[in-house]
Amino acid sequence: MGYVSAQLRKIADFGGDVGGAFWAYDTPDANATVYAAGYITDAWAKGMRKGDVVHVRRWTTTIPVADSEVLTAAGTANILLEYAVMPVIGISTAGAADLANGTLITMTNT
Repeated sequence: MGYVSAQLRKIADFGGDVGGAFWAYDTPDANATVYAAGYITDAWAKGMRKGDVVHVRRWTTTIPVADSEVLTAAGTANILLEYAVMPVIGISTAGAADLANGTLITMTNT
């Protein structure tokens, strides 16, 4: 599918001497695609900085766009496949982010 800027949202800022922010991103793209350097092309323009943290939710083939699409039984409709926490380890001079592989949680329902 490729990067979709509208799917990247800042969800919170945190303070401290350096500070930072938490971001949320929804995508059907594989996590290895998302953490590839340069995937988030407009990171700097959106305010992303090194040390920020991106929470990535990976869906089957489409991103839910309405509550009706997430109010379904587990394993039906837009299935949430994985959740990953990926720290921002760099921002290129062009303003694109480089995310770390991060911590991946694979969804199961047994």
